[in-house]
Amino acid sequence: MYKSKRITQKKMLKLCKSIEDENLRIIGIVKTDNIIFEKRDIHYATVSSRLEKVLSDYFKERVCVTSRSTKTIELLTRFKE
Repeated sequence: MYKSKRITQKKMLKLCKSIEDENLRIIGIVKTDNIIFEKRDIHYATVSSRLEKVLSDYFKERVCVTSRSTKTIELLTRFKE
């Protein structure tokens, strides 16, 4: 993602951290586009919406974001072939 969109991982992390508040903390980015965060008292869809807004504004095009819980990711990894 970084090369095709001409953004560094450092800049991407800075953009993502711009949505942090008392209920959301961006921890880091894994590989090219997996944003790790901690949340409380907000829904995953809210986190996705906030990330979509800041990234879409930066890239000047629609960016879609999907958030998943750790529990969901663990379930998904059990079924990979």
